[in-house]
Amino acid sequence: MPAEPIQRSNLVDGAYAAIKQMILGGQLAPGARLVIGDLVKRLGVSNSPIREALRRLENEHWVETVPFRGSFVTKLDEKELVDLYEIRELIEVSAVVKMMPNPPARQVKALEAAQKDIDSALQAGDALAYLLADARFHQAIVDMAGNDRLSRLFATLVEQGRCFMLGRTPQAMAANRDEPEQHGEMLTAIRAGDGDGAVRLLAMHLRDSLKAIHAAATGGE
Repeated sequence: MPAEPIQRSNLVDGAYAAIKQMILGGQLAPGARLVIGDLVKRLGVSNSPIREALRRLENEHWVETVPFRGSFVTKLDEKELVDLYEIRELIEVSAVVKMMPNPPARQVKALEAAQKDIDSALQAGDALAYLLADARFHQAIVDMAGNDRLSRLFATLVEQGRCFMLGRTPQAMAANRDEPEQHGEMLTAIRAGDGDGAVRLLAMHLRDSLKAIHAAATGGE
């Protein structure tokens, strides 16, 4: 979907948000060159806000600049992805342990809604919809801990991994259709206040997801 032209007010913030969304949405793939002239035409702003937005994205590691070559969407390598999933597991498991055996009803409802959207995305084979619903599911788990700073940190981690996973998710989704849907199993354990079961299923899910992404990246090696 083409990006909407940005209004003249607050142009740098608008350019930053639009470019970041194109990265997260897969329109700008990892490793893609960011040509300022193309972005100017696409977003309807001048060079200056685009350059400032790219500098901000570079500071946040979404973009990298190669001398004499230009700016590119940052690639997340396999080691970085493994590190990210290890941090995710630590955060999510801690959240589950903290809120069990009485999970907050509001977050349980958020889990239920996200799980329905995950099922719909799997049936439709919609990779981006799956990633967005999956992110909401896991964010709801972390939000149960009631720690706003932890929730914000987790949201950033999920964002950082999403653009790497987008192109590889269809293969992982195909594998998911052949296995029991793990989000539903986690939801059942959380509803029941089964902390040990929820932790076990969560750790298994995250490790299986990492394996599926790696298999898709290496052709099943």
